[in-house]
Amino acid sequence: MNAPVWLFDLDNTLHNADAGIFLLINHAMTDYLAGRLNLPHDEASAIREDYWHRYGATLAGLQIHHPEIDIVEFLTQSHPMPQILEKLTPIERTQTLLGRLKGRKAVFSNGPSFYVQAVIENLGIRSYFNLLAGTDDFGFLYKPNRQAYLTVCQLLETKTQNCIMVDDNADNLYAAKQLGMRTAWFGRKARDLPFVDCTAHDMAALENWAAQQGWLEAV
Repeated sequence: MNAPVWLFDLDNTLHNADAGIFLLINHAMTDYLAGRLNLPHDEASAIREDYWHRYGATLAGLQIHHPEIDIVEFLTQSHPMPQILEKLTPIERTQTLLGRLKGRKAVFSNGPSFYVQAVIENLGIRSYFNLLAGTDDFGFLYKPNRQAYLTVCQLLETKTQNCIMVDDNADNLYAAKQLGMRTAWFGRKARDLPFVDCTAHDMAALENWAAQQGWLEAV
């Protein structure tokens, strides 16, 4: 692999979503479900968490159990962008690493495309990416759904074997490895597993691994 295609997750990979953004989104999702399904707030919160744990995304549970819900409306209402952007927290050395990595780069997120685009623009890193892909760009599917990965590769006109998936979620990386991708588990929870090629607790560690593979431009 001379010049790989880098597929970056967004939340807790390119910015610190745990610094308040996930809490905002979760509250907004719960408020929407409580109003739309006419439920007490605690029951709506329990449904949101149940779907997330059972299917990997609240969106997936809604698609299965509540076809009457407008998915676009749900995603819009559950991502209050002004409040989200106020809490946007960059991850140290991200811009430096993106500027040095060889190969094309894409954002591959389970979030909606309007959220992906706004976050990347406000982080000031839009120019490093060839593609910004959110769930509506791959048929409202979501990682670790196999077809989501294949659709993103089609959009990039590349094969899965040419890609490196950088993600903070082990299930997403397992699916990527099953498709022939190389994998980098990013974040504080990362650890060595058979389907993980790189364990990177921060951008410096990911940079070191890329340098060892010959995928880093000289300074």
